[in-house]
Amino acid sequence: QGDPVPNFQDKVSLVDDGAHGRAIQWQDDGVLSWNAPGNIQAARGTLSFFWRARYAVGEAPFVIFRVGYADHSSWDMAWLRIDWNGQGFDAFVTDANLARTRVSFKLDHIPRPEQWQHIAFGWDEDHGVRLFVDGREVARAETTGDYDAALDQFGLAGRVMAPYQVQSRYNFLRGSDVDEIRVYDRLLDATAVAALARNAEPRIAGEGTGSQRAWWHRHGWDGAPPPLLSTPVTTVRKVEFADVKDKQQWMWKGTDGIAETTWPGVYNRSRLPGRNDYFQLPDWNTYVEGGQRLDLTVPEGERINRVEIRGAAFGTLAGTAGTLFTRPKGVVRSVDGFAEQRGGVLHFSNVAQETPIQELWGYHVSDAAEPEGTVKQRYLIDSSVLPDYTNIATLRDYIDGRFAADERSTVMALPKGAGARKRGADTLPSASAPIVHVLIPSGVGDAPAAQPLIRSWAYSWENMHDGLDGVAIDIPALDLPATHDGPDGKVIPLNIRIKDPIWPARD
Repeated sequence: QGDPVPNFQDKVSLVDDGAHGRAIQWQDDGVLSWNAPGNIQAARGTLSFFWRARYAVGEAPFVIFRVGYADHSSWDMAWLRIDWNGQGFDAFVTDANLARTRVSFKLDHIPRPEQWQHIAFGWDEDHGVRLFVDGREVARAETTGDYDAALDQFGLAGRVMAPYQVQSRYNFLRGSDVDEIRVYDRLLDATAVAALARNAEPRIAGEGTGSQRAWWHRHGWDGAPPPLLSTPVTTVRKVEFADVKDKQQWMWKGTDGIAETTWPGVYNRSRLPGRNDYFQLPDWNTYVEGGQRLDLTVPEGERINRVEIRGAAFGTLAGTAGTLFTRPKGVVRSVDGFAEQRGGVLHFSNVAQETPIQELWGYHVSDAAEPEGTVKQRYLIDSSVLPDYTNIATLRDYIDGRFAADERSTVMALPKGAGARKRGADTLPSASAPIVHVLIPSGVGDAPAAQPLIRSWAYSWENMHDGLDGVAIDIPALDLPATHDGPDGKVIPLNIRIKDPIWPARD
């Protein structure tokens, strides 16, 4: 559960004639939003509320409810929207590659201003979306997708709900009344939604967890596994591109480490499903000839032999030796190796102009030993240790808000022998996805209040006049069932992501 206190609240009030008790009255130029982390998840969920027009509706569409991205390349950063479409309701969620899974429903009769209606909208990466009106399913789009994303806020705002502003302005001025807002961590079935329409508690069984298919697809493991770790030591050097351009425009959104920002930007009137609607927003940070080729300059003398891409863009990557590889349609994460190139420029040619790259990483992979550096700090991951140091509390809060309940397994890495408390079974998810967040505290012994003291060690990078040159990970033999066929037998794919120490949303 996330923050229950509104983040923005202006020109809204409570009225006594709600669908069930008191209700929210939202004025035309008012706003009301809550922080999304911990309150709503992108991969799957259901949003439910009662709605009243308050005054007569017509053919002009207007926004009823919004959910916004934590970061994005679009102007309004809309991830989910529920609208009055002029004759009924529209609703959509946006997948990680800018396409929208959208449904539309036409009412038999225009609702009266004083009439309360129950609206529920559910989404799931394995099933698409479903729209319910007054407890009855009225529209669905059955599909599979990659919906996982970082979200910022949700609530009532006519024009924009984004990290940089929340507002109802200009031709996005249309309030209404809302009652009994509820958010669930899974796609509810028809029986559960019918109960909500009666203002009854729905019967919900089991955990709101994702499927193996969705997990593998998100990580690019629904095809061939990533390249094998075939030597005792594998060194992966991340290549920072010296320049990234789309024609003559600087374009860092596809290499900034943030999955929600993309190259190209957003073509709102595009061939991507669901993006061209009755609100004709301008294309954002794009040009008519943009999105066709991305030019990435490798620093002089730097070597590169592997590229990882997240995003649905498909086409070819070329270098000084010609075409290095072809990326097929339908893949959202891929890793491709090629003959080593020193310096020069890489060119990604995009077949479908509007289909984006969320992130492109360049690496030089070899069997070289790890750098000696000037000093090494060593940490041991012990899953029996309770990760309760207060200097990692902010990161734990971020994990709890950003990730679904089954994706929150967290361990703490400490120097051998450091003081810590043992964890209980209740500190781990009851049903866990195959993911672990490893937290390395900035100092050792930062114990929480009202707990036994932990001896503080002078083991930190504070006052250290050095920069982080790399991270060395010793991976033990894994006593786990293999899931994929490798070149010489069964293998286990791994996805290791090093997070920005001061910006956990960035890889």
